[in-house]
Amino acid sequence: MKIAVIRKECSFRMGGAERYAANLCRAWADMGHTVYVLAERCDDDIHPDLIHVPIQVDHRSSWAKNNSFHRNSQKAVTTLEVDAVLALSRSFPADAFRVSDPLHDFWMSIRYPGKFHRFLQRLNPRHRAILALERGIFDTVNTRFIITNSQLSKRLIPQSHPYPADRIHVIYNGVDLEKFRPVARPSGRDDGAVDLLFVGQDFKRKGLGPLIEALVIVKERGCAFRLRVIGRDRPAAYRKLAARLGLTDRVIFEGPSGSIQNAYQSADLFVFPSLYDPFANVCLEALACGLPVLTTDTNGSSEVIEEDGDGYVVAGAVATLAEQLAAAICRFCALPAAERETMRTRARAKAENFTIEANARAVAQLLS
Repeated sequence: MKIAVIRKECSFRMGGAERYAANLCRAWADMGHTVYVLAERCDDDIHPDLIHVPIQVDHRSSWAKNNSFHRNSQKAVTTLEVDAVLALSRSFPADAFRVSDPLHDFWMSIRYPGKFHRFLQRLNPRHRAILALERGIFDTVNTRFIITNSQLSKRLIPQSHPYPADRIHVIYNGVDLEKFRPVARPSGRDDGAVDLLFVGQDFKRKGLGPLIEALVIVKERGCAFRLRVIGRDRPAAYRKLAARLGLTDRVIFEGPSGSIQNAYQSADLFVFPSLYDPFANVCLEALACGLPVLTTDTNGSSEVIEEDGDGYVVAGAVATLAEQLAAAICRFCALPAAERETMRTRARAKAENFTIEANARAVAQLLS
């Protein structure tokens, strides 16, 4: 097939949605499909046969950025002779739209819980632009079918949009099992502290605040730990929070990393308390590295986690999130070394069910 993929950024060096786009396009090119990537940025080293169609984006405001990418990508796609169009960013019309980014109406209900505050925010040009794009996408005239990467997203769509359920298809993400894999852990490395890891590009939505608050409870209960925070965001407010709570020496902010797999491989527990994520691929990457995962039920990735088997799932976006996180972390800290190792083995085994190739084949089959 000749397939046009619309995604603002397609890169292995950015967040989960951008890495998903890069993996999908590379897998399709390996399978012999002709793949056009309509993107503002597309890394040159994804696959030699990918055809990058540059899209101009107006960066003067968030409103302009979203609308200009939508308009310009649609203009570009009309110049191509393709068999199918897959939108991974908010744009329409398309044969299929994949829910990669948060469903904005639901996210606003979490971000702005007060009805009056939420009403005012809906007048914000940025929110108005995204909500308008989503209304267009979830119109059956514009989109033949929807692909979600979790049952969570499939359940949430009808709450805001009257899109028929039989045209919403759940296809779980895949993970690069060669890049993300366990390694031998050096003996004698453990000083008694549990190495916790957080990875995310949006600290607020990913729940870093409640996690730091949870660590106060963990500390009070006598559990030794360290938390590494990796990701591209502004850490100042979270540094201050950690300092105010007496955790400066236990919470290490490292910024973005070009070799995130090394962090997964050296950690004991991956903690990702997202307030909302359609399906955070970082959780699948952690599992592939043999790293147990603690996450929330407002993250679609929780659907693949087996409680006490390869991780823990707590209720997300609730007032008691910090307490729940602390309880789960303390449960893990109390495990004997042999049981932690069993969880690591189960984590890798779980990830092996989710390959990039299987995901790419399933999406291609729908498009065809």
